[in-house]
Amino acid sequence: MGEPSQQLRAAYDAAMARIPVVTRAIFLMHRVDDLSYAEIAHRLSISDSAVQACVAEALGMIAAILDGGVSKRWRNTDIAPAESDLRRRYRASCQERLRALGHSEPLAWDSGCDDDLIVNIAFLQTLPAPVLETFLLSRVDGLNYRQIAKRMWTLPFVVRRRMLYVVRSLDRQPMTFEQWLRAGALAKDLTT
Repeated sequence: MGEPSQQLRAAYDAAMARIPVVTRAIFLMHRVDDLSYAEIAHRLSISDSAVQACVAEALGMIAAILDGGVSKRWRNTDIAPAESDLRRRYRASCQERLRALGHSEPLAWDSGCDDDLIVNIAFLQTLPAPVLETFLLSRVDGLNYRQIAKRMWTLPFVVRRRMLYVVRSLDRQPMTFEQWLRAGALAKDLTT
């Protein structure tokens, strides 16, 4: 059997994007990373049955979406506690990582808001004010270094230095929830 058509691949990618993050990460760990249910359960410190339920849920959701239907979450009693525990550990990991970057205030986790957005905002708050302003002028307003230098009454090499500071800081930023899951909820983070 040959490669899937570009249209089918796009439909599959769109379906994958609509799957909840924990279910998607576990599905990818099993299907792409070729990890067994037991290996995934061990890496994430969740039950084998939660891993199995997530893979089954992912397959069901993908099939429903590709068939033009509506994907619905399972009310599986194994998935919800695992998701809750993983999210709690992820949040603790982010809180610790941001504290190391100088963000001393506890994060206001909100069940209705995306955790990754909350972490990104907190990370940006760790940047010195002139660096943050430079970054926002570049990324949000789309200004080049010369335009930023003119607006901030500074020199282009100062703008470049500030942007380099941002790039180096990004390496210390907490991972997104999905990256953290795919990394196997790193052993250090499993203890928090």
